[in-house]
Amino acid sequence: MAQTAGPLRLSVKGFVVDSADRLLLLDCADPDRPGVRWWELPGGGVEPGEGEVAALVRELLEETGLAVEPSAVGPLQWTQDSTFLFRSVRRWSRCHGRLVRLREPGPSVATVLTDDEQGSILGMRWWTPAQLAAADERFFPRRVPELLPRLLAGQRVDEPFDAWD
Repeated sequence: MAQTAGPLRLSVKGFVVDSADRLLLLDCADPDRPGVRWWELPGGGVEPGEGEVAALVRELLEETGLAVEPSAVGPLQWTQDSTFLFRSVRRWSRCHGRLVRLREPGPSVATVLTDDEQGSILGMRWWTPAQLAAADERFFPRRVPELLPRLLAGQRVDEPFDAWD
C-alpha cells in the first residue's frame, strides 16, 4: 500500500543538450515495482534557501557526474505539476525545466546518489531528437520527445497536471 507523501515539492529538471542537440536522459527504475523502467531528465528537489540554478548544477553533479557551470543553465522554459508513485510513496512535484547547453562534455566525477536514487538510477544515455521521436519508451516527463524541439527553439511550455504512474 502506498504511503502518503508530504506537500508539493519544487523540483528543477535539466534538458541537458550537447553541441549536436543530443539530450541526456537517465535510465531509471523503481526498486519497489520490478519491471517498471523509464527515461528521465536529470534533476531533483530544490533545498530550502537554494536557488533553482544552484540546485540544478548540484543535482547534475550528483546524478550524472557532470560539472556544469551555472552560466550554461538557461531560463525557466518548462513547468508542470505532477504526482507519481516511487518507492511506495505518493509524491507531488512542481517541476521547473531549464535548458542546459554543453559546448562539449565538461569534467566529470563519480556520482553521489541519495538513498532514494540508489538502485533507481541505472545509467544514462545521450539521445538524438530523431531517436527520441522514434522511441517506444516511457519518459518522465512523458512528452520529452515533443518538448525538446520546442525548447531548443526558445519556446516556453507550461503543461497541465500529470498523474504519472
